[in-house]
Amino acid sequence: MFIIDKMFEVFPVQKRGIMRLPVITVVLVVLPLIAVAGGLPFSHYGLLDTPSASLLRHTEVAIGLGGTVYSTEDSTKASNTNIAVAGYLELGLFERGQIGGTYLGEAGFSGTARGLILGETITRPGISVGVENIIGEKDYEFCRNSNDSLYHYPNAQNFSVYGVISKDFSYFISFPVCLNIGFGTGRFTQSADAVDGFENPLPGVFGSLLVHPSTASEIAVEWDGRDLNAGVVYRINRTFAVMAAASELEHLFASDDSTSNRQDVMQNTKLTVALQFTIGPFMNRTELDPYERLRYTDDDEALEMLREYRARAREEIQEMENTII
Repeated sequence: MFIIDKMFEVFPVQKRGIMRLPVITVVLVVLPLIAVAGGLPFSHYGLLDTPSASLLRHTEVAIGLGGTVYSTEDSTKASNTNIAVAGYLELGLFERGQIGGTYLGEAGFSGTARGLILGETITRPGISVGVENIIGEKDYEFCRNSNDSLYHYPNAQNFSVYGVISKDFSYFISFPVCLNIGFGTGRFTQSADAVDGFENPLPGVFGSLLVHPSTASEIAVEWDGRDLNAGVVYRINRTFAVMAAASELEHLFASDDSTSNRQDVMQNTKLTVALQFTIGPFMNRTELDPYERLRYTDDDEALEMLREYRARAREEIQEMENTII
């Protein structure tokens, strides 16, 4: 076990195993989805519509921009199609913090901030805390109602505080999967008066599951506290990524005579496409170890080095077992 622990120390992890896309790319590249609660895909830095414990590197910048298509019905049952735009700009600071802003359609701009409590390694999860929708407007949402006021929720959507734990299990189960679980207030909380396809038995709890079929792609499924979301991402290169998403999937399973209200914009499934642009870091560039190099780039040499380290560690473990026997 000592050798295993030492091997783990050689490979500090920050969020999603060897087959993971750059944190920044992933965060946006993934598909976020929303439901009877707030936000639009790619309006916040994170996984789909939920945050993770991964942060940008110092002076690294992430920019995301997405367009969401959705339909609602009027009183005559006629369908009306609309498009909403959302995005964000974030900056990593000192490897421990991140600040930025969100653009959410009709609601305009708001601030975001997060900090790293514990960095992830192969043996332990990463932990971060943050706050989103830093703005005085309580009904911070992308659309307006017939009274030309922002969509109203029973609970305030601004100053949404959260904590999240992230862990990549690739080394433990030999499968490229990562799990994120968190708790938040505001936009992460399903109101008792809300009408969703699913009721959250643990108000404020959110989570996501990510699978990496390859180093350039990612598939994600999440529960954002009140809605079921799913998405995929494809990273073109270190700088650009494209993503697509379907949100509020629970409403696909709701019958017209149950909880579904097709006239309510927040009770209709939405489709989103988006782009992610990542640049930097602009300061304190360092020579990364093999894992970190692979984490941010498609580095075949780094991958081969990691494989050699793991092979040598296994040989040492086998020698110890033979000695004990």
